[in-house]
Formats: sequence, C-alpha cells, structure tokens
Amino acid sequence: MTRAGVAWEAVGCARGAYEHALKYTRERKQFGKPIASFQLIQNHLVEMLSNLTAMQTMVFRLSQLQDEGKLTDEHASLAKVFCSLRTRDIVSRAREVMGGNGILLQYNVARFVADAEAIYSYEGTKEINSLIVGRAITGFSAFV
Repeated sequence: MTRAGVAWEAVGCARGAYEHALKYTRERKQFGKPIASFQLIQNHLVEMLSNLTAMQTMVFRLSQLQDEGKLTDEHASLAKVFCSLRTRDIVSRAREVMGGNGILLQYNVARFVADAEAIYSYEGTKEINSLIVGRAITGFSAFV
C-alpha cells in the first residue's frame, strides 16, 4: 500500500512542478512576449503534460485495483518505478523552462526537484521495484 501511496506522491510533485512552470512561462517575458509563446518552451510543456497525464491514469487504475481488492505488489512497484522516473523528468523540464530562476526557492521548482529525488529513493529503489516487476512478468527471480 505504501508504494501505491508513493506513486500518488510522485503525481502530486510532478503536477506542482508543471503548474508552477506553466504559470511562470505565461508571465515571464523575453523579447517582448511571454516565453510560453516559444516553440521549445511549448514542447517542454507538452512533454510534461503528457507524462503527467499518463501518471495520473496509472495511479487512478492503481486505486481502482486497490478498491477491488486486486492490487498486487507488482502493480504498486510498476507504478512507483514509472511515476518516480516521470516525476524526475517533469521537474527537470520545469527547472529548464525557468532557466536560472528554476534553482531559486522563491519560484518553488527547486523544492519539487528535491522532493522528486526523495520520492525516487524511498519505498524501494527503482532497481528493487524493477526486480519485483521483472519476477512477475518472467517467472524468474533475479534476487534471492
């Protein structure tokens, strides 16, 4: 259950980083216009939203499985791996679109970066959770 909770935490962290980045890009002006109007910024925002939407869909299904009494360790581990990896990508892109301001606490994204690293590490590393899922899909345990 706690791994499923960590997957949800990853979604919250990613969503916060995305929302702060989106707001910043709409307000920050460069060359007389908001940076949200630049192609590369829009590409980052689209990739962030795509990952966030996939994460939200996965954890929603995870919660459905939990409500149905069908949630397994493998489901939770898969969601934890996927969501924590995607969160790292989203917060990295949020920091990127904010340039140097992305590392300043007053813009909040630096906190999301730190939170993403904690989420990535606790309740089993990516490697351990991958081995749990790997055992389930192959039928072979890579650890004893």
